[in-house]
Amino acid sequence: MKQIFTYISQSNLWQSSESKSGRGSEIDCTTSIRSALPDLFKALKVTSILDAPCGDFNWMRRVQLDKINYLGIDIVSDIIQHNQEKYSTDTIEFKPGDITKDDLPKVDLIICRDCMVHLPLLYGCSALKQFQRSGSTYLLSTTYPKVKVNIDVAAGSWRPLNLCLPPYNCGTPLSIISDPSDDTGEHSDKSIGLWELNAIEPRESLSLFSPQVLLTTWIRQVLSPSWKL
Repeated sequence: MKQIFTYISQSNLWQSSESKSGRGSEIDCTTSIRSALPDLFKALKVTSILDAPCGDFNWMRRVQLDKINYLGIDIVSDIIQHNQEKYSTDTIEFKPGDITKDDLPKVDLIICRDCMVHLPLLYGCSALKQFQRSGSTYLLSTTYPKVKVNIDVAAGSWRPLNLCLPPYNCGTPLSIISDPSDDTGEHSDKSIGLWELNAIEPRESLSLFSPQVLLTTWIRQVLSPSWKL
């Protein structure tokens, strides 16, 4: 998927003048989540975070991370290089990585904001399984509670997802934080849900996955990252 998301970043396909990660990562669009995170960290006694993907660190760098070891990973190499050069400290680090297949470190909390919505269902399930294999404790991830059925899209495209529904089967979140960062106002139910990773049961049933979606994803990965984007 590296080719797809590198193209999206370099072409500013998500049309933000502030963040390479798109409008949803702009400061004005992250007021709610930035305000809620410090209290959540304290309540969960978080000392280590994996931000996957971290994007360009535009909004997270404004979140208080005192006494927390933070690792941001992203599939776009030039973003990671820029982040590491500009923002790394003794407790903040950035590395390239693909959450759908790479081994991930064990942490207290994995943050996966605005990512699954751009992945095929099959890839999203793979990411959840990698999160679980890491042995990490909690997952904080974007979800849209009003969505009734999760549809499939090719990598790089977008649609809202409800992580409580198949094939993700995350169940009822321990906590849910309103994250109204869709700047059109169309999806006011956008939220960040908190789950215990060992309670999630993603199921990769072939009946849920579209062959056309996987073909389009393959074309974007191998032949043309801009195909039908």
